[in-house]
Amino acid sequence: MGTPYTDIVIGVRGTREFPVEKEFENCIETLVANTRNFRLILVDDNSDEDTRRVVERVAARFPTAVLIRTHTQNWFTKAFNKGLRLVRTQRAVALNMDTVLGEGWLEELYDVWSVVEVEVGPVGLVGSVYSAEEQRRYHCTHKNTAGYVTGHCWLLSMEAIARCANERGMTGWYLDETNALNAHIRSDIEICWRLNGLGYQTVCSYKSAVGHLGGRSWGHRLAEVQCRTMEKLAKIDG
Repeated sequence: MGTPYTDIVIGVRGTREFPVEKEFENCIETLVANTRNFRLILVDDNSDEDTRRVVERVAARFPTAVLIRTHTQNWFTKAFNKGLRLVRTQRAVALNMDTVLGEGWLEELYDVWSVVEVEVGPVGLVGSVYSAEEQRRYHCTHKNTAGYVTGHCWLLSMEAIARCANERGMTGWYLDETNALNAHIRSDIEICWRLNGLGYQTVCSYKSAVGHLGGRSWGHRLAEVQCRTMEKLAKIDG
């Protein structure tokens, strides 16, 4: 059984300090081999010339692809918001470029969505948290626990995340740009908790075959990014 036509948003950030061309091209090859019925939305987050050329070459392979370029580095949250604003399907995938996609990865996300909708209730997002050891097929996370779904591979309800944006009074800002701490790695927590607060399930899918290399999409020094953000906030508060 196939999947509905789905927009897939991929953010890319590459420099000579943190080259990502091999990982990105491998992600695209596994996407092509194991995915049908999709449109690609690429967000090049102010990459250097070498990465830009690769992103252009990849975009040219897909007649329907959309390519967005930023002129300053936006990081995860703002970059993906730019891509999500161009989504035209009811559900969309937000995907890191340092992922490896296996057979049936998207079908499993859609199937789990259908099961949870029937057995539990409305779904805001389903994310791949692949684990060969985990016995469960899925697990729903809730705000009153420590759980959330990490953001390297999400299948999102556009209606649900639009409601989240409207709740913040920031239409079109699907992931939270209002909090400086969410610039990169914390917006996945915020969106899950906000969706839960609106009555949506956020779901870990343990059998959707998505490998994640981790930390390669926007560079490895995430701790430094968080440190700089905290320093800026301290100056503002002071």
